Amino acid sequence: MTVGASVVAALGAAMSFALAAILQQEAAQSMPVDKTLTLRLLTELLRRPKWVAGVGLLVAGYGLQLVALAYGPVALVQPIVITELAFAIPLAIWRRHRPAGRREWTGIGCVLVGIATFLLVASPQSGNPDPGRFAWLLALLPAGAAIVLASGLGAKASGPKRAMLLGAAAGMAFGVLAVLTKATTHLLGESVGRAFTSWQLYGVVALGILALVLSQSAYQAGPLAYSLPLVGVLEPVVAVFMGATVLGEQVQMHGPALLLELLAALVACGGIELLATSPTVLSIYEEGGHPDGGLVSPGQPCTRPAPDPMGCRCRARQSSVGSRGAGIKLLGRDGHDSSITGCTSLW
Repeated sequence: MTVGASVVAALGAAMSFALAAILQQEAAQSMPVDKTLTLRLLTELLRRPKWVAGVGLLVAGYGLQLVALAYGPVALVQPIVITELAFAIPLAIWRRHRPAGRREWTGIGCVLVGIATFLLVASPQSGNPDPGRFAWLLALLPAGAAIVLASGLGAKASGPKRAMLLGAAAGMAFGVLAVLTKATTHLLGESVGRAFTSWQLYGVVALGILALVLSQSAYQAGPLAYSLPLVGVLEPVVAVFMGATVLGEQVQMHGPALLLELLAALVACGGIELLATSPTVLSIYEEGGHPDGGLVSPGQPCTRPAPDPMGCRCRARQSSVGSRGAGIKLLGRDGHDSSITGCTSLW
């Protein structure tokens, strides 16, 4: 009963996170680069209804993830949660009116089959959700160093590399967050007073804000296809590893079971790679944040049009081919496209 409730809640969280990722990435892509990795990015995004809707879905997803972790081990919940990629890609294709081909469906199938096989073979069991401080220290120090390194390198990078590094930092942060959330649910179950006097609860709040800033910065830096796969891979890897080493959760890691788990993980990662490099998926995100498209072809001259009395705005965006070309799009306040060459200024 508890395992079934955990699985259902984790699947609900995955669907909520998928919808949130699409809405937030569409809203965050048009933000100026100078707001990356700052709280100003979040304050600016709070003015955008689409991003706020995404936050609502994100909160719902966290609530469902909290329920899932209360009933099941981290090693069970997190692999299910990252199936959000299998939900996010079809939803994005549907929003942009694209046909899904064999590559896309094969990638989605590989993600789902790989994760399902891993969970069936690994058969994760709960451990000790309240370990000592020394165990936390041994795990949090290297994890924190890796997050700082990836985010620091991402802040200095540009283009796809920036999105990938920030996505990696966000994935690791979400993995650590899942383990801390598991510990916090245990403390809340024992005593609300104890939970509010423990460092884990405040660690969840602080790390949750950091993970949110990192993920929004990754969405802002480039197409979702660059950042979301890394979040999807690193979040469960970090969570399962810390769940086993810190919380003492048991996962089958011997003989044929280990081989099958590795094969299942490779199948899931192969599916992520198929989705991340799909021309259909990449063409969706080259269009920027608006579902209707309307890019000007790369290489067109940048000429400043007369200011539009209806308050139009234009923006330049680097396409997935790199710095050799940029897609430029003009949107009015009503969201409709105008077919003119663009500039990078806003008015």
